Amino acid sequence: MDELVERLKAQLGVDEGTARALVVIVIRFLGREAPPEALEPLFAVHPWAQALAAEGPDDEAPALGDRHFGGMAKLIRVADAMMAHGLTMPQVQSAVRDIVGYARETVGAEPVDRLVRAVPGLRQVV
Repeated sequence: MDELVERLKAQLGVDEGTARALVVIVIRFLGREAPPEALEPLFAVHPWAQALAAEGPDDEAPALGDRHFGGMAKLIRVADAMMAHGLTMPQVQSAVRDIVGYARETVGAEPVDRLVRAVPGLRQVV
């Protein structure tokens, strides 16, 4: 995780705490939204990701009036959480692309592409 945190710090110009928080937000989102079989390759290479996903609190289901746009609504909640750490929307997009890019480099393109396809709306972001 340290290598990814350093990459985010350099790419986004954020401090270490913010970079770690961004990784946690994305990993916990994937842990909630992706099927277990799609997460297996990521967790096999990065056991810290599995630990992060497991310790994350379950998000409350959105109210019926807030359930719009399927997976995109969940991605918007991720973006909101990231922007709460001071990021702009372009920085949020860059952070998600960097995290997924790091996974592709370390886990492999095909398993990460399967993971991205398994999460509704994620393909449109990366």
